[in-house]
Parts: sequence; structure tokens; C-alpha cells
Amino acid sequence: MQYITRSGTFDSGHRVMDERMKCFNLHGHTYLYELTFSFNTMEEIGYAIDFKEIKRVACQWIDDLLDHGFIANPQDTTYIDATKKEGSKVWLMSLNGEWEYCNPSVENLAREIFLAMEILFEVYDDLKIHEIKLNETPKCYTVCNADSILEVERESFKEVNYEFIQKYAEEKGIEEYDNRKL
Repeated sequence: MQYITRSGTFDSGHRVMDERMKCFNLHGHTYLYELTFSFNTMEEIGYAIDFKEIKRVACQWIDDLLDHGFIANPQDTTYIDATKKEGSKVWLMSLNGEWEYCNPSVENLAREIFLAMEILFEVYDDLKIHEIKLNETPKCYTVCNADSILEVERESFKEVNYEFIQKYAEEKGIEEYDNRKL
């Protein structure tokens, strides 16, 4: 088993509903992420997947859905309605199902990104998301892997997002980087 990691950043706003300290307020972060994939076999060209392919699919998904958007607890309707009214990007947390209470903490967000990566990369042979490290600040981060996610969370997330994310993956397709195969 070997691993490959691609990192990136995105900026998003959020708030933690019902938190009694300062995170209850609307605020934002520059998140730093590391997506680590596992593989057992490599292509003849010398790698399991090109770093550019991870960027083209995974990092672009994060950019398209989360970057410069608002990540919300589905119960936070005051801010969701105001944000959507302005036509802004909103990601609704769905670990607990559609419109169920789920705060956009760094821990929950990492689990949702992990689950999205499982769907995005299910068509790639012998390449699986292994782990995500997600920094909310330069000093605070979480690490998420498959064991971090309850089966009920996986089922709830897929029920809400599977078709959408699978369609995104289909539209991206898989690029061939070995010119000998073209």
C-alpha cells in the first residue's frame, strides 16, 4: 500500500449554531486541506494517478462547491435564506440527512469532504481516499478517515448528495496522462 497527497485551500464562511462562545457569530476561515489517497498498483508511466488529475477532480469540486461560499447547518434558515436570496453559494451539511441539524464544524466538514471524495473517485481503479487533514486555522485541524464516519452518516450523506456528486464526476470523466495510450 502506498499513498499520494494533494493539498489546497479554500475560503468559506460559516457559524456554529447554539455555540455559546464567539463561533456562534458569522465568520470565515481559510481552510487548508490535504487529501491522501491509497493505492496498491501503479500505471506503467510511474504513478497511480497524476497530481493534476486529483487537482482537476477533487480540488475543483472543493473550489466549485465550498470556496467563497457559506457552509451551513440546514437548520440555520435565517442565514441560508439571506444567502440564497443574494444568489451566493451555500453548502448545506447533510451527515444527519436533508434539513437535519448538523453544524459545519471542521470535524463534520472533513467527514463530508471525505464522503464526497469516495463518490468522486469510485470509478478510479485501485485508488481510494484514505485520509483528509483539514485545518480550520493555522493551529487547529482534524484528521478524518473511513473509520471516522458512522455508517448512518455515510448513508444520510449519500441519500442527499450521491446523484449530484456522481453526475459531477461523470462530467469530469477520467483524463489519460500516458500519451502512449491515446
